[in-house]
Formats: sequence, structure tokens, C-alpha cells
Amino acid sequence: MTTILLQPLGAVDFDLIYSLQGELGSLFGAVEVRPEAPIPEAARIPGRGQLAGGLALLALPAPEGAEAVLGVIEEDLSVANLDFVFGLALGRKAMISLARLSQEFYGLPPDRGIFRERAEKEAVHELGHVFGLPHCRNAGCVMRLSSSIAEIDFKSSRFCGGCRKVLERSRTLPMA
Repeated sequence: MTTILLQPLGAVDFDLIYSLQGELGSLFGAVEVRPEAPIPEAARIPGRGQLAGGLALLALPAPEGAEAVLGVIEEDLSVANLDFVFGLALGRKAMISLARLSQEFYGLPPDRGIFRERAEKEAVHELGHVFGLPHCRNAGCVMRLSSSIAEIDFKSSRFCGGCRKVLERSRTLPMA
């Protein structure tokens, strides 16, 4: 059975999508890449250049035949009390925004490796929520809350021992 459906929303670099497919597959099992789906226009926040994250997340197709669906979008996301979010999850759906993960967003020269690493960390983090994990207090754990790009860069792309044990109890994970 497919574990995760990887759903690009709008034009997303498919090299990155396939990189995510490999990383997520090594942690969670089979990952199927879906064809590009349209950006949910009803989620646009007028005058802000952002999407309402909750509306965008709800617009994701149901993860039929899979445990979860992960949307990947270039657009910037916002939720009620936050100016932006790197990602969000609800039920069996998760989404990450690539908008603030690139060096260019911060006025720095492009770095494909850093961008890819950040996207992988956020994808693993949001899927951790889908599979029942809360935020972790361990500063190096991928489940640590990240409110800034520096916090994403600091943490690992892997689960700490405690989070891994919770996941192993709740589902079968490949031993990495």
C-alpha cells in the first residue's frame, strides 16, 4: 500500500518533488507522486500575496488508497494568528510552502542544497503531525517547532529517539 501521496499544487520543481519522494520513502514507506493540481484560488488572501493555509489544506484531494497526502506549493501560506507558516497538517492531510525556504527569499545567493534540506525537514515535520506526533522539546528533533528559518536549519531531518518510538508504536516504519 502507498503510504504517502505527494501532491504538487501549481508549478513546483519536479526535481525537488522526486527528491522529497526519496527522502520520505526512506522514512515512511512507499510514496506516490501525483500529477500537478491547480492552486486553490478561493484560498487567496486579497492584497497579501498569500494563501489561507487552512483553505489550501482543505482543498487537497483526500488521500484515497494512502495513509496521508502531502501538498507541496510555492505560494506563501498564512493561518489565523500567524503572518506565515512553513507548513501545516490536519487529519490525514499536510502541506508545506516552499516560499520562505529559499535563500533568495532572504536576499542571499541561491543554494539548491540548503533549499532541498529545508523542504525535506518541513515535509517530515508535517507528516510527523499526520502520524500523531506533537511538537518536540528536543532542539535537534525534526518535530521541534520552527518559527524561523534559523530554527529549521538548526534541527535535524530525523526524529529523536522519543518521537521515533512513538511512531514505531503507532505504525510500522522502516528501520533507518
